[in-house]
Amino acid sequence: MSLLQGFMYLPKKTYLHRLDPRSKAFMLAFYSVASILILNPLLLVLLVISNIPLAIIAKSLGRWVKTMKSIVFFAVLIFALNLLTSVTWNVEYALTMAARFVALTSAFSIFFLTTTPEDLALALEAGGVSREYSLMITMSLRFVPTLARDLQIVIDAYRSRGSKLDAKGLLNKVKAYTTLLTPLVVFEVRRSLMVAEALEARAFGATGKPTLYKRVKMTGEDYAFSLLWVALLVVIIALKITGVLY
Repeated sequence: MSLLQGFMYLPKKTYLHRLDPRSKAFMLAFYSVASILILNPLLLVLLVISNIPLAIIAKSLGRWVKTMKSIVFFAVLIFALNLLTSVTWNVEYALTMAARFVALTSAFSIFFLTTTPEDLALALEAGGVSREYSLMITMSLRFVPTLARDLQIVIDAYRSRGSKLDAKGLLNKVKAYTTLLTPLVVFEVRRSLMVAEALEARAFGATGKPTLYKRVKMTGEDYAFSLLWVALLVVIIALKITGVLY
């Protein structure tokens, strides 16, 4: 639940919330490229720590910390899988893969905590993305809290019927929670049919260029924020090319 909440928009009146999603996309580009180029796990940890000031500016530090705690299991799993599948048991490589996952999750969490799905869709359409694809992305974000709520409903229903979902041992927990998949899938398929009928009732796609109620526009703050991350991205690439960064 905490992991899903880390990608839900948190309404606040902050500097990051005011920015255009396109300017914050440069921040994502920096962290994505830096996470791929950097092979030193300690530097990747510093990259994760650099998200703390952004979380403080967005007044979302508590939610961000909960997200980081919720991905510890997945980070350990990624570390173990990479360690076991490597021929020479390369611990540094396994740590790098785990830290890379944490760095990417951290950056994307801050982006979605400060960006509404509606603004993201408008920014995508302003950038030339078709309305169908922007709707698909927006709805996938909207369904994050819905999926979390549906999962909790199914869990409560199972517990009310005496099902032991809190069994001891990892394997027992996995077996217990796999039983939740069938009702959850049925839940979401039924919801997707309802959404499809709603789109048909509203004649979605009947016109190629619908009139927009709201338009997004880049301001001076957006351009300054974008230039900052572009400059940092250029520095990272330059350090990698010169061999200073590894």
